[in-house]
Amino acid sequence: MPFLKLLTLYALAILAAMCTPVTASGVAKAIGVNMQKPPDHEAAVRSEFERVRAENTVEAYERFIRRHPDHPLVEEARKALLRLRK
Repeated sequence: MPFLKLLTLYALAILAAMCTPVTASGVAKAIGVNMQKPPDHEAAVRSEFERVRAENTVEAYERFIRRHPDHPLVEEARKALLRLRK
């Protein structure tokens, strides 16, 4: 009988833990870690484009266009492709 009580308490503890909402910041605070701000998407895309410019290959520009088809820098990438393909 004591085994069943222990098993029941264990099951209840698991259920309670599963029902308690935990946010990422809550977990970070609980373990003493400071969360970093999420990266700036626009800055990341511009940084990637600078690396593509430095590489200056058809493949690099094509990859950038595939990854970011709606970004305004795609126009510059297309112009660079035209120059490289001449």
